[in-house]
Amino acid sequence: MSPVDLPVPRSSTPAAAPPVASISRERYEQLAWRVRLLSWLSLGWMTIEGAVAITAGIVASSIALVGFGLDSVIEGVASVVIIWRFTGHRVFSHAAEERAQKLVAAQFFLLAPYVGFESVKALIDAEHAAVSVVGIALAVGSVVFMPMLGIAKERLADQLGSAATKGEGRQNMLCAYLAGALLVGLLGNALVGAWWLDPMVGLLIAAVAVREGVEAWRGEGCCVTSPLDATGFAEDGCEDECCAPAALVPACSLDGNGMVAQGARYSEIGQSVLHSERSPRSLTVALSPSVDLALVEETLRVERRCCEFFDLDFDPDRRLLTIAVPTEEMAPALEAISSALGTQPTH
Repeated sequence: MSPVDLPVPRSSTPAAAPPVASISRERYEQLAWRVRLLSWLSLGWMTIEGAVAITAGIVASSIALVGFGLDSVIEGVASVVIIWRFTGHRVFSHAAEERAQKLVAAQFFLLAPYVGFESVKALIDAEHAAVSVVGIALAVGSVVFMPMLGIAKERLADQLGSAATKGEGRQNMLCAYLAGALLVGLLGNALVGAWWLDPMVGLLIAAVAVREGVEAWRGEGCCVTSPLDATGFAEDGCEDECCAPAALVPACSLDGNGMVAQGARYSEIGQSVLHSERSPRSLTVALSPSVDLALVEETLRVERRCCEFFDLDFDPDRRLLTIAVPTEEMAPALEAISSALGTQPTH
């Protein structure tokens, strides 16, 4: 089982010995299997928890219990999404990961409007929820069980670089926090008649769901570069566009100071530009006879060394400079040079 070296995002400050993550195909598949297992466990628990909470909430007229049950249903859907994400050829799919991340995030936004509306309505109408022993027992079970699932999933998400799995783990942790708040509300109502705690907990559930949904949609909280990047096995078993690997983004090997110096060289050359033409994959610049030829050659020499994906050609007799990229996806790099030259290209 041979390891595969993975790039770890570099900070702007150079380090003496940057860390390197390592994973193999076999290890990735093993972690994916564990994620599926945990998601199946979650799905089983959420099915029971949702059914019991919604039923007990309706019987006791408790919006907090009903909201908690709906949250369980939504988390169950998120578990189904993760099971789908790590099944079959989608295990090594960039596209499936992105879809799963968005689907998991969307579950949060389904919960908030209903619970928020019903909570405000209960406060305005001063609706008193009945005491629910079943609800109290259910909340205690969730406070104990959910953190174990959530922590395990978040640890696996960090190793897999999966924002979708991270989002599901955070949903489990949210369930534990909300179960604790629900327990406070139910006990407060049962022991001292604090009926208003129930709808207040409902509002808390709605607010936290919105925040977690936004963060899950953005993919926040996943702190490891995806092992699918640059491993070479992401394409294995690909049968449709769902598992197509992400396009590689061109990178420049210059550091900050080098990029500033190269930008200054382009800027100086830009003062000699007579006119330019631009196509989606190329930039052609006509320079004046007074241009510094040595500067142009030095600039192109640096560019060839740091950005090998560029196709660079300079005709010193005609003072004609052509810069091209192999694909339209790399056009932003071409645009950066055009901007540095200060050109106003015609198409």
